Amino acid sequence: MKKKIMVLLCLLCMAALLGGCGTAKKENSDKKNDAKDESKKETEKIEYNVDDYVELGEYKGLKVELGTYEVTDEDVKNEIEIILLSYPVYEDLDKDTVEDGDFVNIDYEGLKDGTAFNGGTAEGAVLEIGSNSFIDGFEEGLIGAKVGEKVALDLTFPEDYQNEELAGQAVVFNVKVNKIVSKSDMTYDMLNDEFVKTNLSSQGYQNVEEFKKGVKEELESGKETTKNTETQAALVQELKKVCKVNGFPEGLLEQKEQEYLEQFKSNLKMNFGMELEDYLKTSNITEEQFDAQIEQYVTENLETQLIIEAIAKKENFEIDEKKFADYKKSVVEDFGYESEEALLEQYGEDYVRTVYLNEQIIKLLEENAEITYNENVKDGGAVQMQGEDSGEDTPKEDADESDKEKEDSAGESDNP
Repeated sequence: MKKKIMVLLCLLCMAALLGGCGTAKKENSDKKNDAKDESKKETEKIEYNVDDYVELGEYKGLKVELGTYEVTDEDVKNEIEIILLSYPVYEDLDKDTVEDGDFVNIDYEGLKDGTAFNGGTAEGAVLEIGSNSFIDGFEEGLIGAKVGEKVALDLTFPEDYQNEELAGQAVVFNVKVNKIVSKSDMTYDMLNDEFVKTNLSSQGYQNVEEFKKGVKEELESGKETTKNTETQAALVQELKKVCKVNGFPEGLLEQKEQEYLEQFKSNLKMNFGMELEDYLKTSNITEEQFDAQIEQYVTENLETQLIIEAIAKKENFEIDEKKFADYKKSVVEDFGYESEEALLEQYGEDYVRTVYLNEQIIKLLEENAEITYNENVKDGGAVQMQGEDSGEDTPKEDADESDKEKEDSAGESDNP
């Protein structure tokens, strides 16, 4: 089962929208660059009375209508059909000579300077000749080979190959053609226990019934996450209709924009090895357009943050430190942080505390709202959050490999 996400991390705060009083986030102290000392400087704290900027309306009794989040048999069938596309069915052919367009079952071993290199060896891999899945010369070198024949291919990896150790290097691939096969897709109606056991036992399924049940549970988990996310997003939208924000404390918006930008660039560097200039070029947007997007996003989130603060103040809400400690522990476990210290080093205590405060206030709104789930509302929900990826509500889990080699098993980074 997928783990519950910390919904408001994305919904209200994102990466740099920290505590409403303008306290600073803590930068990663392990950064090894010239900006290390600069990044560790704390942002100046901006003091303000939130009541001077927010006019609260009737925030209890909000009315929200969303679609249904039930999982139907048709949903299960559609999901299974998508999954089955990754598990094609191969049948042996009597054909004995490889031609362009054939699917061939092969064993191969890649040698560099006479030594096998990582990722260059496979058994029972299925390759479509002419698919250009392997480096130049590999597939062409198998055309005309006989079933049972062993072929030595003298090849060279491209200069821009992703594995720097192999880029531009001369290698030899010893390939055995096991058989020529036909390929077809398994369908929902053709599904049987033998197929499930052969291909999906590594995922814990031994028969069709278990497979269907497991898929349904995964869909239900995803739907529940989407339901929570969209319900909270809809509540926030309704909240902003009844409450009014009359400007921001001087310098606060600019501060939050800068914090967001710094965190954005840090995440780009950490997760993708990209600079902001690379991102803008890849996204085909100008720096002016990017700045405008940041301003709009931060403005909308800061308005929400101030309203949340004002409600917390009116409700005399105080954070229970024991519950907050448990909350931090759950975030560490759910998102795979090495420790609580690692979490706080990345985001800062004030940021996590603000996310927790937001979550508690949203719960209060939800408990006092009139929420209707109506199957006549299209697309599951009436609201979609700006900038949120549909279907990516939980940390993506690694896909389990099947027990037998799949067609793309030779597509690893070190394979030809």
